[in-house]
Amino acid sequence: MLFAFSSFGQTLKKNFIKQSLSTAAYSANFEFSPKWSLSAEIQERIFLEPVRQSQIFLKSQVNFSLLKDLSLGNGFAYYLNSPGDQEFASSFKVPEIRLNHELAYRHQLKHLNIGHRYRMEERFIRKRLDDSLIHGYRFIERLSYMVSLECNLIRSKNKVHDLNLKVSDGIYINSNGGIIYNTFDQNRFYAGLNYQLIRNLSVELGYINLFQQRSSGEEYLNRNIASLAINHRIKMHARN
Repeated sequence: MLFAFSSFGQTLKKNFIKQSLSTAAYSANFEFSPKWSLSAEIQERIFLEPVRQSQIFLKSQVNFSLLKDLSLGNGFAYYLNSPGDQEFASSFKVPEIRLNHELAYRHQLKHLNIGHRYRMEERFIRKRLDDSLIHGYRFIERLSYMVSLECNLIRSKNKVHDLNLKVSDGIYINSNGGIIYNTFDQNRFYAGLNYQLIRNLSVELGYINLFQQRSSGEEYLNRNIASLAINHRIKMHARN
């Protein structure tokens, strides 16, 4: 697992907070041509102890296949985030607008499909004072690298009911000058099984471990997340 963090000030007392969550998502990928596509996703994340909403977001991204295994993407997302602390009312949400720019590369190694994703995010997070939103946004620039592995476990006729194992690990770094303690933002590990229900629709069950340093530098979140995702591929051009 990729793992790194910056230690600014050796006197900071570290506090590790464990949380259990579940997430459900639906994503659709609209293929306009062999080179151009638009992906869209809606996802909700729920705290389990006690049960309350953690996050909900809508995001979309335009993708362009520069080469067969190399693609570029630009995206926009809108988030509503709960601070995650018990003292805040479950209805209190912090809006965030997020832009992202990424480069993705895939290659085959025997039976493994290996992916590399490099991403820059421009995050505009609504300012707040305690449990109230105030005017303006704070800006955070975040860089990330993710490596992913995909392996076919069961290959069916015409690939209609394939079963695939997916594993990924990513590290996220805050890069703008206003960050003091948490240059390291988070490490995100994922493992899941993807089953092809029909030719253009699959369901995926997975597990996410998210280890994140908060902006204070003293607190670290260790989140164990169960995930369910439905992936829909919509081809809008003639087959080759």
